[in-house]
Amino acid sequence: MSTEHTENIRRTAWTVGDKIPPKSTLVFETELMKIDDGPPPVNVFKQIDADTNGQLSREELGKYLKDQLPAAQAAGLKDLPDPEKMVEEIFQHEDRDRDGFISKDEFSGPKHDEL
Repeated sequence: MSTEHTENIRRTAWTVGDKIPPKSTLVFETELMKIDDGPPPVNVFKQIDADTNGQLSREELGKYLKDQLPAAQAAGLKDLPDPEKMVEEIFQHEDRDRDGFISKDEFSGPKHDEL
């Protein structure tokens, strides 16, 4: 088989899609079929603030975390830290003015109700 014939076979193979030559530019076209609204964000601050005073106490946060444990364990999370240790760590980071409460301004999690 001649070199010219072999070269023609290679070119033919590439043109029918068996291989993509190196350094080829590929163009993919996509079509958007549907856009759905996601679920509304949860106002976690409001969920934790049981007495609705606009501040989170250690007790409120501790109760919230303990209430979340069964769902976390059901989701397969293991070796979860002690909720009381978590409360102290959260207060260490969130309670910037060190007044013993986490205000809505200090809280870094989701805290806005959507309109």
